[in-house]
Amino acid sequence: GPDLHLTVLGAVQGIYRNPVVEPLLIAAILLQIVIGARLLARRWTQPGKGFWGWAQLASGAYLALFLILHTSAALSTRHILGIDTNFYWAAATLLIEPFKFAFFPYYAFAILSVFTHLAAAIRFGWAERAGILPGLLIAAGAGISVLILTTFSGGVYKIELPAENAAYFERLGF
Repeated sequence: GPDLHLTVLGAVQGIYRNPVVEPLLIAAILLQIVIGARLLARRWTQPGKGFWGWAQLASGAYLALFLILHTSAALSTRHILGIDTNFYWAAATLLIEPFKFAFFPYYAFAILSVFTHLAAAIRFGWAERAGILPGLLIAAGAGISVLILTTFSGGVYKIELPAENAAYFERLGF
């Protein structure tokens, strides 16, 4: 729930928001995107991709887009607007119309893409030995996506947005 999420987040924020660690983490994210783009270009030109090839391409491309959008939004929200990017920052986008109509699929596809990308890697790495594991991973990703989005949108716990989060959206006219 929100309280546990905030507690755990508070414990790890000191690590990843460290002035030395945060730039390294951002550099690692950028490096991941660049490497992924190169691999995407290489995979794109290969013939006969089949389902798993296309799943790998689509999930990798979406993850790159998500990392760019989410990281830049989190950094600008925190550093420029001065709003903490905690549970309530994400939850607000799933609670307030019209944002929730865009952010439900945005987050759902991100979570599903992580599981799909991992499933494709296992399928290509283990080939026939992978069995049903890749399919189970995608199903698990869908289930976890529903669970996370239900929690963040107030379906499991009543969520009261802090004043600073609510005020931000009110300034936008929502």
